[in-house]
Amino acid sequence: MNLYMDESGSVHSVSSDLNRFFIIGIMMPNDIKKLKRVYKLFVRKNFQKLINLDKQNKMFQKNGKFQELKGCCFDKQMKLEFLQFFCQNQLLKIGYIILDNKQLQAKFIVNKARTFNYLLKLYLTSSLQRKYIFGRQMFLHIDERNVKTDSRFSLEDYLNQEIVLNLDLIDRVHVQYYDSARSQLIQIADVFSNIMYSNIVTQGAYQKELEKLANSGYILPLFRFPKKM
Repeated sequence: MNLYMDESGSVHSVSSDLNRFFIIGIMMPNDIKKLKRVYKLFVRKNFQKLINLDKQNKMFQKNGKFQELKGCCFDKQMKLEFLQFFCQNQLLKIGYIILDNKQLQAKFIVNKARTFNYLLKLYLTSSLQRKYIFGRQMFLHIDERNVKTDSRFSLEDYLNQEIVLNLDLIDRVHVQYYDSARSQLIQIADVFSNIMYSNIVTQGAYQKELEKLANSGYILPLFRFPKKM
């Protein structure tokens, strides 16, 4: 099974609700080739709108050449169009890890890369045990800009030790890192991640749409950490 992931927010200590949450969006395609075609169609259909939204040249180069989709550049209308465009014909499923910085113990903030790895282990373990995700092999595709170089080499070994050797839930975990500009599917995960982040910080601006998608099977049950939140 392939899982493409990107994140919004960060892991840090907070004294208020500002920047309180850290979100990992995990996109699981049912048909990779078809999803890539839908991605290209979305960009082509919304090309001028995307140019108008790209105030800081994150989606387009200065010469006007398209680079990648970035959820942080979308306005509400574009995010709603994105949800409607991609959540059709059972093309994908979305999983979310939602971390509440305000309830974190200090030990989780000291080493953010270790916390990221730990969250993924918890999510995969829980999702496999509850049959939300399937397969004897997991292929994780992660945006390299979100992960420190020295932690990249430890994640695959850590997950294989915990999920394969200790729990015997699957046979193998593979981890690969990409520049998101070169991975259309990580870009899709980026936008989904940002939509959930926006929904939380706006106290529900997208709640109706997200609940509808959850009821339709596109969004898996949310994984929250710590559990007491």
